[in-house]
Amino acid sequence: MRERLLGWYAQEKRGLPWRGEREPYRIWVSEAMLQQTRAGTAAPRYARFLARFPTLRALADAPLEAVLAEWQGLGYYGRARSLHRAAREVAGKFGGDLPRDLESLRSLPGFGPYLAGAVGSIAFGLRTPAVDGNVLRVLSRLLDLPLPVDKPEGRAAIEKEAQALLPPSKPGDFNQALMDLGARLCRPRRPRCGECLLEALCAARKTGTVAKRPVKSPRRAPREATVFQLWAEQRGKLRLARREENGLFGGLWELPGWMAKGRPEPPEKEWQRACAKHLGPGWRIGEEIARAVRVLTHRKILFVLRQALPPKGKGRKAWLKDEDGAVWADAETLAALPLSNAQRAAIAAGRRGIEEGQGRLFG
Repeated sequence: MRERLLGWYAQEKRGLPWRGEREPYRIWVSEAMLQQTRAGTAAPRYARFLARFPTLRALADAPLEAVLAEWQGLGYYGRARSLHRAAREVAGKFGGDLPRDLESLRSLPGFGPYLAGAVGSIAFGLRTPAVDGNVLRVLSRLLDLPLPVDKPEGRAAIEKEAQALLPPSKPGDFNQALMDLGARLCRPRRPRCGECLLEALCAARKTGTVAKRPVKSPRRAPREATVFQLWAEQRGKLRLARREENGLFGGLWELPGWMAKGRPEPPEKEWQRACAKHLGPGWRIGEEIARAVRVLTHRKILFVLRQALPPKGKGRKAWLKDEDGAVWADAETLAALPLSNAQRAAIAAGRRGIEEGQGRLFG
């Protein structure tokens, strides 16, 4: 099986920009991107990211905001924050070179079993598995595993098999071969079993359970949350605030406001307090201009946007200023700052609301 799979990989591997790469930093960047992003989406962004941060030291020296901005469109920004934190830790603790042993790799921010296994096996030849979604699917079908792969017992069975299958040499190629097999042949839907080089060894193929593997636990309904935000726009500039680095959307920019669990309807005085807190004395709450729903992996977020009206009787220069963690952003700045896709969708909804006349525009 090993020889067959490695031979197939040598001939049929996907033409991805990081294939054949031996520089550990570049391998790390590619695998960090691939954790929650399709290869086709990650490929052009990989080159762009490395053009901006060509070395580990360049990444470590960069401000977090620059890293988040370059990560825009890839989603799951926690990966970018971990990448940045780990780069700084490697620069300070390991002399700027990624450690070559699995234990040290696992100690770095963001290095879970998959990332440590992928970087360790591909960059350093460590005989350790790298189990992503493609590998989970391939092995659960090869074994005809009836256990949920998202539970400890099922995951342990997959990890054990992945470790046992690894060849003495070329573990990185073998791990990537399993990934490619899952991406190209052993697909989630309409698997190409008749073309698969492992068809004769596949237990699920023999029992007719390919479509039922892998087994997964019933998905929980996403938790509901509501984000209440202020639309303060003057002279073509929109007020934005930067979130704290930890938590959902950490370090990203957004319309000022607050998040609440569920679907509450806050009283007017709470909106007015938000105006004073985020914009200053004299600001008043206006009409609702938009609502937008975005569904993330584990959350269903409702954005509620209301206009904020500027103080009366004051010159704009008194309050139209940037501050630490808050800016007035024109269209160019808005495009450059790191915002979540969900926030950009909410801003687009707010813009439509303004253009359709829902809410009163001052200034």
